[in-house]
Amino acid sequence: MAQSVNSTKDAGISSSRNDAGSATPYAFRVVQIESSSAPDGGEGQDWHRYVLKSSSSTIVGHRRGSHKEVVAYATECAERLSARGLSAQTIWRPHGRKPASRE
Repeated sequence: MAQSVNSTKDAGISSSRNDAGSATPYAFRVVQIESSSAPDGGEGQDWHRYVLKSSSSTIVGHRRGSHKEVVAYATECAERLSARGLSAQTIWRPHGRKPASRE
């Protein structure tokens, strides 16, 4: 019995947008939530598998609880990851001035 969340509207979040109106590459959204069996070492019957996606990354997790609780949890995770991506700097894409050329 799989229940999917296929849009950010269904998940209760909106994607982060820049001034041009396009989604930022690190804006995560909930793309799927479905019932699943317990992961290794887990107990109980009320497990769900959720998928968070951005333009360059996919995160898959498992959470125990009702469908509504897992949607709320996954939505919060997506919002936090998106906010973190907006403020964090990376060594892979340097920010700031280029070093002066040596001639």
